[in-house]
Amino acid sequence: MRVNLPQLAFSHRFLLHGILATAALHLSRFKRDALEANSYMTKALHHYGIALQAATQLMTELDASSGPALYLFSNVCFTFTLGLGPKRGDLLLFGENGISDWLAQLRGMRSLLESKPEILRHADLSPLFEVSIRNMAHTNSGIDHLSELREQISRVGPPEPELKTYSTALDQLSERFDVITSFSRASQVFPQQVFVWVYLLEDDFVRLLQHGKPIALVILSYFCILLNSIGPSFWWNRGWMEHLLSEIYSSLNQEYRIWMQRPMEETGWIPG
Repeated sequence: MRVNLPQLAFSHRFLLHGILATAALHLSRFKRDALEANSYMTKALHHYGIALQAATQLMTELDASSGPALYLFSNVCFTFTLGLGPKRGDLLLFGENGISDWLAQLRGMRSLLESKPEILRHADLSPLFEVSIRNMAHTNSGIDHLSELREQISRVGPPEPELKTYSTALDQLSERFDVITSFSRASQVFPQQVFVWVYLLEDDFVRLLQHGKPIALVILSYFCILLNSIGPSFWWNRGWMEHLLSEIYSSLNQEYRIWMQRPMEETGWIPG
């Protein structure tokens, strides 16, 4: 990311704009002078707008030349969008304007990897793919980390299609808990290990979230436990866990707020 990404960006201007956008955003977050911070934020939004427009157009005419750069831009897009910080009504995966930019880019890259993996066989990207493969590896400890939540959902008895979607999301989330539990004993938890859950999420689950289904929102609150496990050195992640729990809590009635007891206890978040 420090050497190969900038070198590739000199051949793909949209990726270069993406790097400049993220660098300016990073600076804006740590400048104490308000005028200076605003100046960097203006630069960040300017470069990001150019990058996103160009990348979106290229997604429709993908080839072996643009594939690696688009893959890297999806990483830049993720960092930039989260680095902007949470806003009211923003539930990470979507906001008032629909699906988040970073999630749209991520879904596009997932489709690309599934349908045309040969496009991304690029020497400079091989270390990233090796890391991704390790982070997405399935575990088989046999432990269900979310058994109590499953029982609560079962007692409510949602419609069969919804129940199937919830069950799949819980299976994937429990697996992430498995990975984080075993990994964090030895060293730091990395964002890729946590956000694999979002990468694997079914579109149906995201739609249930957008429709404000309380069970889907509660499941997302459990994801906040994993968000909280990411080290503080990742500046773009700061504030998201607290924001998400607050947004979810305010969207639920008293019955479902009780379901959030475990995320609240394990993160230390308190309403109000």
